[in-house]
Amino acid sequence: MAQENRIGKATIARNLILSVGFGAIAVAGCGYNSARDGLSPQKASPPAIDIPALKDAALSSLANGIQPVVNAGGGCVAELTIDPKLQRAVSETLCRYADTNDTGVGWAILMSVKDGAVLALADCGGIADVPRPFALTRMFTPGHLLSTLTVAAAFDAGIATPSSELFTDASEAFYYQYKLPGDGGHIWESTLTVSNALVYSSNVVLAKLGILVGRDREYDVLNKFGIGTRSGIGFSGEPVGRLLPPDRWCSQQKTRIPIGQGVEVPSIQVSRAYATLANHGERVDPYVVKRIVNASGDTLYEHVAATNKVRAVSREAADSTCGILEGAVKTDDLKGMDGIHDEDPPAIAKALVPPRAAGRRAAVKGVRIAGKTSTAQRMKPDSYEYYFDRYIASFAGFFPADAPEYVLVVCYETKRVDGVPYLHQGGGRPAMAFAETVRKMGYGSLDDGIITVQGNER
Repeated sequence: MAQENRIGKATIARNLILSVGFGAIAVAGCGYNSARDGLSPQKASPPAIDIPALKDAALSSLANGIQPVVNAGGGCVAELTIDPKLQRAVSETLCRYADTNDTGVGWAILMSVKDGAVLALADCGGIADVPRPFALTRMFTPGHLLSTLTVAAAFDAGIATPSSELFTDASEAFYYQYKLPGDGGHIWESTLTVSNALVYSSNVVLAKLGILVGRDREYDVLNKFGIGTRSGIGFSGEPVGRLLPPDRWCSQQKTRIPIGQGVEVPSIQVSRAYATLANHGERVDPYVVKRIVNASGDTLYEHVAATNKVRAVSREAADSTCGILEGAVKTDDLKGMDGIHDEDPPAIAKALVPPRAAGRRAAVKGVRIAGKTSTAQRMKPDSYEYYFDRYIASFAGFFPADAPEYVLVVCYETKRVDGVPYLHQGGGRPAMAFAETVRKMGYGSLDDGIITVQGNER
């Protein structure tokens, strides 16, 4: 029986190695041969196995293409959490909705809520020598994707409830010293509940909420959600992100950081945060490397879930926030959609027609979805100035909302198009790509929501 087990492991290893090839550079602990190195078997001892180096080598190879089995160097291979079918669904949909009026750059990450397994990583656009995959390497301004965590922090501290109301006036004397951002023309009411402020992305109300939460508590909660800290997947190319410690926040940052401005993160951190919300506030740490085997079929590493779970916010706070996110994606709001001309009611109808859910284009009939949109201006290269017409549009959500299984984050570089008021926003391309991916994964129907993008049926 022992011999059969050895043969079985060797066969598995040979098949894996043949699928990816041997590494050109040996990594400590893999493929070691004392006779080959001119050493006596009696005197030689194998070097220590450098698991972090093997994991990093495996994840670095993803820059050349996302595969479920990759080379980890020195004859070792790594089995990843990537699901080929889900990878294809996410990648094909991402490319379909890329903004060809702009750079055509987009990226997405699909993750399991239950255990943090990264199931798909997709990119499109960009020059060849840019570090990839973008979901692990590319930092972006999360904008109102982060406001969701501010709301959860307020609920957790007992500062507010979903029905608490705040004024939308940015010039109130009490808040003047904080230089509140404006809402532009998309907020009509004089007051908004916290729930509606999150759904409709009110900079003013959410910034005021951040002031009430306080910078120390805000930073602590963001940190527990994993914002500004590496995900722990073991990839050296993953940036830590940019989130200043609270003692370095100026008066303006007290209102900007709670709405996701002045912060930069890779998408894997956003995925972790939304998975944590969906997991009732208990943090879900992502992983990509499932196991690593050597040429003999011996398992050198196998992922084991951590037992010391971090609680970001209380279960009640997380669940209340998730309820708001589900309200931001309403299937009923799909009724009457007319594609390219679908926009919020004109001024004359403001009092008669209530604004519809900001994430309505992410809705899929037959499945409950929770999510949030964000539209953040892009900064000009080598400058502190922003483009007035170029954005990072993003959508982060999880589904099914009543029993979350998946978190999906979709981001695009977009450009404002005259006559199409929503297409550059998080509720445009990212939300539509999110919905189509969900349908391709077997939820709802592929033809239950035809959306028009630049005159083409999608």
